[in-house]
Amino acid sequence: MTPTRCLTAAMLEVGMRHEARLSFSREEVDRYCALVCDHNAIHRDLDAARVRFPDARDIIVPGGLVQTRISALFGTEFPGDGTLGLTFSPERLRRPLYPGDELVVTLEVARLIRGGIVEMQIAIADPEGNRISEATAKVVPPDAAYRAWWEENIGG
Repeated sequence: MTPTRCLTAAMLEVGMRHEARLSFSREEVDRYCALVCDHNAIHRDLDAARVRFPDARDIIVPGGLVQTRISALFGTEFPGDGTLGLTFSPERLRRPLYPGDELVVTLEVARLIRGGIVEMQIAIADPEGNRISEATAKVVPPDAAYRAWWEENIGG
């Protein structure tokens, strides 16, 4: 099992950041499309991808897969285990992503809202720092009771 973090809202401050690198394989694209019943040919056929994007060098990674992997960062890396997602508002990807492309995702605490809600700003860039997209999310980090359970059972 991959190690996780578990930060409560009280442990977070505006401006705190976390960076992660993501990439997607053709197998992950296939599994994701099968799971969500996405039968769009651009995700499985290079010729179809090239009709839509003439310079495509491979099939197109679904935006939903990118969004799902970013959402998974909230529940594993920052704030971590026990985090609940409330909203995720992505901007359209500025260019197609292909299997093997690496993304640099930066999560930043933008605002601490009453009731333990945290607003996160998400920047998505390529390894050279060129912006590909942005998003905003609201999450609810775990409370102190969950963190105590996590420390005893997982984080020790």
